[in-house]
Amino acid sequence: MREMIDLSHEIETGMPLFPGTTEIKIKDLHMVARDGFAEKQLGFTTHVGTHLDAPAHMLVAGQTLDSLPLETFWGKGRVLDVRTFKGDEIPAEVIQKELTKATPDFLLFYTGFAELWGRPEYFGDYPVLSLKAAEIIAQSPLKGIGLDAPSVDSMKAEQYVIHHTLFKAGKIIVENLNRLEQLIGKDFYLSVFPLKVRQADGMPVRAVAILKL
Repeated sequence: MREMIDLSHEIETGMPLFPGTTEIKIKDLHMVARDGFAEKQLGFTTHVGTHLDAPAHMLVAGQTLDSLPLETFWGKGRVLDVRTFKGDEIPAEVIQKELTKATPDFLLFYTGFAELWGRPEYFGDYPVLSLKAAEIIAQSPLKGIGLDAPSVDSMKAEQYVIHHTLFKAGKIIVENLNRLEQLIGKDFYLSVFPLKVRQADGMPVRAVAILKL
């Protein structure tokens, strides 16, 4: 058996949400004790919890998740520890050096902010890519990037230039990851398959790391 690590946060009522996001509603429609079967009604937007951003999230003609090939959501991953850049930008030199090694399909950034999940500080000064660093990623063979923080852009951002730079290059983005510290220095495959919803601009995912033997 291969070791698997769940990189996802649970979706639940009252969970942390990006400021301005519609509240999650989860309702028990049927219960086994009363109805003989259980069924829940789920109400949430496409960018809650651990989720994927598709280019259509911010580009008028951007690709939606259902239009992307299945291999987009699976591949070799590598974690880069960027905690030292808290409240600052991750410089291009760091990304350039990382991509001189064997390039993975996904580069994940361990900011350490998953440890703040559920606290106001989670939506704080996490490390973000510099524009030049994002441009290097955009020009690379990477399928996408991910991080254990709310966004690839700063909470103070107004133009979302990092999102736009990556989306224009067809990259996907995984936000609100968890437990990335368990993958530092390890070889693994990343699975981030979304539900197949027509014209989805994003979708919560069960992000899983499968360690290579």
